[in-house]
Amino acid sequence: MEFAIPDMTCGGCANAIARAVTGLDPAAKLDVDVAVKIVKVASSLPPQRVIEAIEAAGFHASLRT
Repeated sequence: MEFAIPDMTCGGCANAIARAVTGLDPAAKLDVDVAVKIVKVASSLPPQRVIEAIEAAGFHASLRT
């Protein structure tokens, strides 16, 4: 799954997003690219749950297709 995170601006943001997602799925693997504001997530969670976790951490997220 690939998500656009338009308000992710730094490594601190990336860490907060990673903590939010791995808080729900400790086995999740994330690949974060702050420069292009994209997070790739390998997880058994459905996309909507990942979006909810990211938004709970204070960031807007949308699934990229």
